[in-house]
Amino acid sequence: MVITSLFRAASLPENEPTYFGIRLDSDILWIPGDSTVTGYCHVTGKVVLCLNQPLRVKDMKLHFEGRRYMNWKDFPESQRSHQHMSFLERLFMYQTWNFLPSLGTPSPTTTLAPGNHEFPFTFCLSNTTPDTIEGLDDCYVKYQLKATIGTAGGRRIEADTRVRVRRMYRSLLLPEPKVVQDIWPQKIIYRVSLPSQAYTFGSAIPIKFEFIPLCKGLEIATIHTEVKETHKLLQSTLSRRARVIAEDDFYPRDWNEDEFRITSDNEGCWHSLTRFLRLPNDSKECLQSLSTNFLHVEHTLTTQIKLLNPDGHHSAVLLDLPISIHCALPPLPEDPFISSVLQAIRMIDESCDQPLPNYNSHKLDRTPDEIASEVLGDDIEVLPEPPSYFQLGSPSKPPSYETALLSTFSSPVLFNESYV
Repeated sequence: MVITSLFRAASLPENEPTYFGIRLDSDILWIPGDSTVTGYCHVTGKVVLCLNQPLRVKDMKLHFEGRRYMNWKDFPESQRSHQHMSFLERLFMYQTWNFLPSLGTPSPTTTLAPGNHEFPFTFCLSNTTPDTIEGLDDCYVKYQLKATIGTAGGRRIEADTRVRVRRMYRSLLLPEPKVVQDIWPQKIIYRVSLPSQAYTFGSAIPIKFEFIPLCKGLEIATIHTEVKETHKLLQSTLSRRARVIAEDDFYPRDWNEDEFRITSDNEGCWHSLTRFLRLPNDSKECLQSLSTNFLHVEHTLTTQIKLLNPDGHHSAVLLDLPISIHCALPPLPEDPFISSVLQAIRMIDESCDQPLPNYNSHKLDRTPDEIASEVLGDDIEVLPEPPSYFQLGSPSKPPSYETALLSTFSSPVLFNESYV
């Protein structure tokens, strides 16, 4: 008797689904980030319900919601130091759909037969939807899909899954280099180059420095580079905070070839070197660059080149280069957005690989008579001359305004008196 009761307690409750969940085609929703025109992306998936007994349900709904939380003054020393205040969390996006049709009765019910049931769904998400922000306890944006079943007995069965919204930028596929060059009279000519202005989490930023010293005895004391992340909270009171997410210090000893690579061009003899700055791979240490109506996240590459003058005093060159940090693109060549960009890159590469035209192969443009003689030969049928325009003895006059008013061919639509 005791053994039988144990088996009964371990069995599933009556009419309890054996499985109830949400399956998305992709749990990361990629939205074009460069488009200035309002567009949409499609979210597709299905809700799966497995039953071993018939189940009477009143409704079966799908909910999509977005929540944001902003409550900070400065970066906390540790994640544990932040006290979460749930009343500051805001529901800024909400949509709901019902899978079951309404039966038109006060308390409609539908009986689902035993077996596996799939409820496919598709909905649109605007490209103005904010990115998912995660990694910080005092600042986040998160999305959730939740499926609910209301049974005839009043029970509520729920299943949910997290959804991430990311943006794809053409700058990750079409790098735009950045070069800053200037001259400090009677001191130095300097050039700082970046191969791109957009990078991904965990990647390395190669920074190329080139110098032409104009003063004998001038040396490079230190080269300090750092990436600064700035958060701007756009609410009733503007709040701002910043942190350094990556930095590098280099101390060259001399202008010798062990430290610098020496090249020459029309401007002079350049002493060049390349430093690599590694970006964090953890979202707790770095957020992606974004711009929403409530939060801006910006990244700046700051360079300080400290010069040691011949008399012993120091001078410094300060440079601020804006960059952007994004999530790595998915390796899906069948994605239409990525395919279109790759096709554009391929067309640019093919056009660049074509050789320039040779002057010896140049041909003058031929006249239409020469083309016709080559195609038709000597047996060319002479076409008759086009007829001349007929000259009217008394040209017609345009109708007068009175004639237009008396015409009954078409009557204009009158405005309603209430609009006047």
